[in-house]
Amino acid sequence: MRNLSLRRALATGACALAFTAPALRADSFDPWTDLGNALVGANGNPVLVGTGSLVGDTQLTLALGDAAASAAATLVVGFDTLGAPFKGGILVPSPDIVLSGFVTTPGGALSLTANWPSGLVDGTDFTFQWWISDAVGPKGFAASNAVRGVATDAPAAGFIPTQWISGVNCGTDPLIQVEQYDDDLFILRQSMCTDFEAPFMYLLMGADRALLLDTGAGGIPIANTVNGLVQQWATDNGIPTPDLVVAHTHEHGDHVAGDNQFNGNPNTTVVSPGATAVQTFFGFQNWPNEIVTFELDACRSVDLIPAPGHSNASLAVYDRKTGVLFTGDTFYPGFLFIFGAVSQGNFAKYQASIQRLVDFVADKPLTHILGNHIEMTSTPGVAYPYGTNVQPNEHVIWLTRENLLELNAAVRAMGTNPVQAVFDDFIIQPSS
Repeated sequence: MRNLSLRRALATGACALAFTAPALRADSFDPWTDLGNALVGANGNPVLVGTGSLVGDTQLTLALGDAAASAAATLVVGFDTLGAPFKGGILVPSPDIVLSGFVTTPGGALSLTANWPSGLVDGTDFTFQWWISDAVGPKGFAASNAVRGVATDAPAAGFIPTQWISGVNCGTDPLIQVEQYDDDLFILRQSMCTDFEAPFMYLLMGADRALLLDTGAGGIPIANTVNGLVQQWATDNGIPTPDLVVAHTHEHGDHVAGDNQFNGNPNTTVVSPGATAVQTFFGFQNWPNEIVTFELDACRSVDLIPAPGHSNASLAVYDRKTGVLFTGDTFYPGFLFIFGAVSQGNFAKYQASIQRLVDFVADKPLTHILGNHIEMTSTPGVAYPYGTNVQPNEHVIWLTRENLLELNAAVRAMGTNPVQAVFDDFIIQPSS
């Protein structure tokens, strides 16, 4: 494991320095820099904001505001900066790519969205600036501020076994299988010999807090296992043991049964799994339409994405450091149960949640989607019967962005009439 003593020293407002050492790179790196040099127009200075991670094949958005209404606009893209006088202002990018033919809205806005190309060298700079026809401008033009974006590589995929303890060797298998995805993420699976649900649990480490997602279906030493991992991680990294926050992907029994093992433990907070308690602890103000950030230390944060539908308190978690999206029982290789799909309106909630996940990860790297169960076999479209406690030929645990898009298209196409639908890697399973 890496030595975190330097990272902890950097954690007080100096995470940007960590980029000089790739192993210490802060997860919340913002690839955008505002270079200024706007040229005033009819509505003041036009404003350009760039969003997106600038990782290959993720979504990039260049949003223009405060420009003249219904005006012709041209986007200048440079591989370098020029900084030359132009039309009474400063043309910041070298004009390597000039895209014209755009028109602002009556409100003076314009948004351009596209996929960022793959294959670019990590650290390559691009500079963007809008130029807008504007009679108020000194020479009939206004210009936005320029922004610089820096292309970056996706996080390296960590280690995930292709096979897990699956009820075949109950005499020798451990009660909990522990695998280390990378230096700071552990994947735990409960033995199928203890409960057919065999849920997965995830432990994310930070210098200030460790975050445990779910505590299993009971009958396993989850607290001793997790506490041992946290203490060993801190020892290996030469830092004090971080506090432990025990949270949940949702409130069903096979994900919360081990909570009582953590209650009352020192430096441990157990977040009650109900929707109200989750919203209060993490600071949600507009559930389920708000996404909040939770810091594990000053250089590592996760994003919490409401995902009701499978349950009222379902929560997805995006780990910025690894690019992993944890989806609980909302999405995994198995039966995607949506209870009360029509009678309780949960299918509409589920549709909205899947769209929310698609939208959230559109401009972010996504290395793996990890849910909490495996019920599919290694044969496409074939699942083990629900309740099976021996699964020798399981599907791999991870799903992909393409799988998420496939699910989204399927549930959207169902409209208000959800039905069972079998796909190679999952089964949509609504119930009345």
